[in-house]
Amino acid sequence: MWRTLGQESTIEWLSNSIRDGAVHHAYLLLGPEHVGKMTLALDLACALNCESDSPPCGECTSCRRILEWKHADILVPPPVEEVDEDGQPDKDTTAGPSSSIRIQQMRNLDHMANLPPFEGRWKVILIDDADHMTVASANYILKTLEEPPPHVVWMLLARNEGLLLDTIVSRCQRIDVRSLPVPALKDVLMTRHGVEEPRAELLSRVSMGMTGWAISAAQDDSVMAARSSRLEGIIQLIQMGPAARFDLARELDQQYRRDQKGVMETLDVWTTWWRDLMMMKTGCADTIVNVDYVNDLNEQAQNLTLELIRESIAKLDEARENLALNVIPRLVFDSLVYSIPRIASASGTRARAAEVVLDKSETE
Repeated sequence: MWRTLGQESTIEWLSNSIRDGAVHHAYLLLGPEHVGKMTLALDLACALNCESDSPPCGECTSCRRILEWKHADILVPPPVEEVDEDGQPDKDTTAGPSSSIRIQQMRNLDHMANLPPFEGRWKVILIDDADHMTVASANYILKTLEEPPPHVVWMLLARNEGLLLDTIVSRCQRIDVRSLPVPALKDVLMTRHGVEEPRAELLSRVSMGMTGWAISAAQDDSVMAARSSRLEGIIQLIQMGPAARFDLARELDQQYRRDQKGVMETLDVWTTWWRDLMMMKTGCADTIVNVDYVNDLNEQAQNLTLELIRESIAKLDEARENLALNVIPRLVFDSLVYSIPRIASASGTRARAAEVVLDKSETE
């Protein structure tokens, strides 16, 4: 009853570990967004606490309560607090963006980790976006990872190993969660979710094998609408003059203050656009991701050099890295939007608005 798709060797290894009593005290699940890290973590939590002879069954009381987020021994970081345990301002609250996992949250989890399981056999501590831990937070849990209490399993989910302390990585059992091949994901969408073949083909391509994203897009049209809005943004940015780019940088900065993950997803979508331009430029058009924008890609590829395309991809990577390192967002977005090459607006295959269209669902 493992719900995780495309990770057969990992599932077999984890099942054998549970059967043989060789459960590791900490796992680091690495992979891109929407690839199934949380699904795998919950499956493992179910398997550790399952009441059946073939865990995880998905039907016993423990499995159901875990999947419903009601199990007392499945812990996640509580909301960040602005004061420490003595009622004083938390010195760590100024470190990093508001989405950072801060030391007060780690104090609370560390306290809970040292208590015995209440409802099941194993207490499981789930830290999503573990690469957003502040240095102080990461250092705080090191002692617990070095001398783990019995019957406690830490599960750290992250997309960027480079943002984690080496000392944290070295104390965890690494699990790489990979995206599904496009044909396999297409089959899953058709057979398990009733998606018609043309749409399943499109979703499996544009999702780049990210199972969670593809399934969400199949069930909710707003997911694809948000993607289209982001693509419109990069198409318009390439045609913008300096004044419009100034306004866009300010809008990205304001949006980042409200919804950091949404802006990071925008940068990811923009990167797929430039990657597709490179594929078009090098004669590999059959491998592009944004297959529903092939005419726009072909038009822009004819007006850009391969060097400019490579530089733009590098600038997007640099922007993501700088944001993760807490560089002032306004400076990051200024540098990014002014570095993107400009091409004159051609006649095009379809009319566009004069202003960039950002993802309004994220900004509202």
